Amino acid sequence: MSTFHLLHWPRPLWAVAVLAAIPVGHTQESPSTLSLSDALYRASEHNPSLNAARFAERAAEALTEQATMRPNPTLDVSLENFGGSGVLRGVEEFETTVKASQRFERGDKRNKRLAVARRDRDFVTANLEVQRHEVLSATTLAYIETLASQQRLLLAAGPRVLALETLAAAEARVEAGVASLAEPARARAALASSQLEYAQAESALARARTKLASQWGERSADVPTLSGTVQVPDALPVESRFLIGLREHPELSLQQAIIASRRSDLELERAQASSDITIGAGVHFLRNGSDAGFVAGLSVPLSFRNRNQGNIRAAREHLNGAEQSVAAVENRLHAQFTATWQDLIAAHTAVLSLRRDALPATQEAYEFVRRAYAEGQLPLIDVLDAQRALISLQRELLEVEIAYVISLAHLESLTAPDFPLTTATLTSR
Repeated sequence: MSTFHLLHWPRPLWAVAVLAAIPVGHTQESPSTLSLSDALYRASEHNPSLNAARFAERAAEALTEQATMRPNPTLDVSLENFGGSGVLRGVEEFETTVKASQRFERGDKRNKRLAVARRDRDFVTANLEVQRHEVLSATTLAYIETLASQQRLLLAAGPRVLALETLAAAEARVEAGVASLAEPARARAALASSQLEYAQAESALARARTKLASQWGERSADVPTLSGTVQVPDALPVESRFLIGLREHPELSLQQAIIASRRSDLELERAQASSDITIGAGVHFLRNGSDAGFVAGLSVPLSFRNRNQGNIRAAREHLNGAEQSVAAVENRLHAQFTATWQDLIAAHTAVLSLRRDALPATQEAYEFVRRAYAEGQLPLIDVLDAQRALISLQRELLEVEIAYVISLAHLESLTAPDFPLTTATLTSR
């Protein structure tokens, strides 16, 4: 029976199979591990798109400073009555006027311009928070996929070890003269299939690691092994807690910032309808500076045609559109929440069903078949089939657990962008 030592492995079967099948480089490549909190911190600090967006925030600060500036004064120097004909020939009669003028804004334009710049800065800040939220959501999903790929690789090791054991058992039976050459051939085919499956799992893990590393600007797939496992709780989270957080979604804050910005635009456009006053004063020099006199002037545009009415109406319509968009954003978020909540319920139900009913029954069946084989009542193929059934069920359980945590991450991306429940679900045992 020493050839068939795999048959006496304790439960769960795949956990021991992994230790025998996975190369050391996959399990102990580095003593360090990467938690979801670590990944979120890296993405928040080093994501290239967020770093680029932060420059827009600095630019908005600069524009706010610029909005406080008043109009510059104007210096006007004019030369008259020279280089002409008759008495104006030459420069004998040339005159010079030097005048300084200043435009004074009416309608409180400066303060309203400053209000627009501040609201635009608030919009940029809110938009940056939306981008940060999207990056953290993408990082969380990439982390979950990488963790799932790690677990799939572990499970893929089990069939490979089983195939090796089956091949050894079949060759031993042929040597003993109790089996035909067809059995080793079938065993080698099964081994080739399991090795292909394992190679595909390795490739999927490499791709997942690369995608995860890109969230903080790295290109290498050589990231630390992810810590933790999926631990689906027995009870669903409280739905009302999510609904409270839904009202604080960054997109709603962004929409409010847009409304405030549009309202400031409207106020500024109304102020633009008030004509500014330009006052000037200077000195007029006669006959090449022999005599001089003071000059003064007042300039006021007559706004009986252009009262900025078109820009005012456009700003008002933009404000109305922004206010109406709030309801559209709320409806979209609630629809996403409802659909994702139903996905969470379905995945949770499947996890409990497999964990409480299907998995214990399959394990019990495996133990029964193993004992029957040990007593000589069943052939080896029945034991190996039972083992494969157990591994297949463990794979199915893993997939529904991953589906649960993905749905949970989507829910928290709508309601709690720091992902506390998702982090707790992925905590190490």
